Amino acid sequence: MRFVARLKNLEEISTLINLGVDVFSVDTPLTVKRINEKLFENLSEIKKTGKQVYLLINKIIHEQDLKTLRLILEKAKACDVDGLVVADISIMIVAKEYGLESKIIYQPGTMNTNSFDNEYFYLKEIKGITLSKEITLEEIEVICENKKTELSIVGHGYLDMFYSKRKLLTNYFKFKGIEKVNVRDNPDFRLEEEMRPDSDYPILEDDFGTHIFRDKALESFSELEFFTKRLDDFFFERIFLDDEEYYDSIKAYQNTESQKSFLLKYQEHYNKGFYYTATEKTKGDRNEN
Repeated sequence: MRFVARLKNLEEISTLINLGVDVFSVDTPLTVKRINEKLFENLSEIKKTGKQVYLLINKIIHEQDLKTLRLILEKAKACDVDGLVVADISIMIVAKEYGLESKIIYQPGTMNTNSFDNEYFYLKEIKGITLSKEITLEEIEVICENKKTELSIVGHGYLDMFYSKRKLLTNYFKFKGIEKVNVRDNPDFRLEEEMRPDSDYPILEDDFGTHIFRDKALESFSELEFFTKRLDDFFFERIFLDDEEYYDSIKAYQNTESQKSFLLKYQEHYNKGFYYTATEKTKGDRNEN
């Protein structure tokens, strides 16, 4: 199983390699929740490290994005990237024009929830799919038993649970008549839900809209052996984590002692997500009728 880390700058490449990272995920002009779009300009240099490189193209594609998408795909082909991580499967159609459909990793967030998805995308001959962030470990096991194509998971970090194309923070401050600067790409805003006053939900507005995240980051230390036997890629999400915590998190998946140290230091803002609790158990009583 490959460890996939989001690259923030060229200077940290050696650090990430020493931590055991197998794949660098690189932002592009069509990355939402991006951390460094300019890295795409250094794609050739990153490829020279000998590590695999995935391009993150996770924006929903509209007609006005096609020119930019084609430029990204042209460079991806020229640099022989190893994967294209996409949230919009329509990219597969354009990627075929460049012979890149076999590089597609379909990572829509919540969509890949069953074995049929695995079978369907195997027939489409793409590289793989990332399993939903809202299914249990038991459900993941069933899908893996019928594995056809490469399977992956976003196994560590803050995961988003809501996305809107609207600039919600900007509109809120405008409605309230509050003068706010530095709203765009500011990681410091939090939402407090009335029914859960003890939970603060990170909210981020970027060029492409507004994203709301779970109040706790996901950790998968005790599940690592399970995933290693079944999955091809394990993605580390980086957003809202400072560099030290991000490096510590990757290191912690290497041995038990590092995991213990990590949890002692950071455990208060981590949990197991939905690995052991189905989403219906957190969204009110089920309708048994």
